[in-house]
Order: sequence, then C-alpha cells, then structure tokens
Amino acid sequence: MIRCLNAFTIILYSLTGLSFGNSVHQSPSTLLNHTGESVQLSCSHNIPNYDTILWYQQPQEGNGMKLIGRVYFNNPEMEGEKRFNMSGDGRRQAFLHIDKLEAEDSCTYFCAVTKHGSADSLPG
Repeated sequence: MIRCLNAFTIILYSLTGLSFGNSVHQSPSTLLNHTGESVQLSCSHNIPNYDTILWYQQPQEGNGMKLIGRVYFNNPEMEGEKRFNMSGDGRRQAFLHIDKLEAEDSCTYFCAVTKHGSADSLPG
C-alpha cells in the first residue's frame, strides 16, 4: 500500500459467497487521490437472479469489515456515512461515490453480490 502525505490509496476487491469465475468486476483496481477530492467506484456482475450489490470497507488497521450500504434493484440503502452515496441497479452495476475524501477513507473496499433476502447473511 502506498502512503503519501495528504494522499491515500483505495484498494478494491470483489467478494462473493459463491465461485462464479469472472462474473463480478470492480473498477478501478487501485486509486491514489488527495483528501478533499471525490471518487467513484464501480461494481458490476452478470449473475442471473442476483439483485443486490453490497459495498464493504476494511480499514488499514484491523481485520473487520464495515457495511457501507447496498443497492437492491434501483434502491440504494446507506448504513450511515453521509459522505458516501450509491447509485445504479443491483441486477447489473452499482456505483459507490465518496465526496470529499478524508484520511480515514484510506481503506480496502469490497463489493459483493447476492440475492435479496440473503444479504443479511454476509459479513457486516
């Protein structure tokens, strides 16, 4: 992980409970931005009947993951962080928008896909 004064790296990984090969994609894979800037992350999949995309954040220090929110069909549901925003369609592609990056946003971000009703069984 790159560490710079007034800059940080956001690293993305896709996370899914089942193995579907290359069915879940995140982009970009790595970002280096400065505090105060905004970022948009993308997660897409082609898994039939999956209708929910979830976003998780894992801080640099610590092993736990925090659920940022989910997009069920066209309905984003945030878990509280007001600088974060989501859009898209859980059946295909969703975006995580981070306005005015802060130092604590230097994390690993995971995207997961699931069927509605099983989202609560994922770590969060």
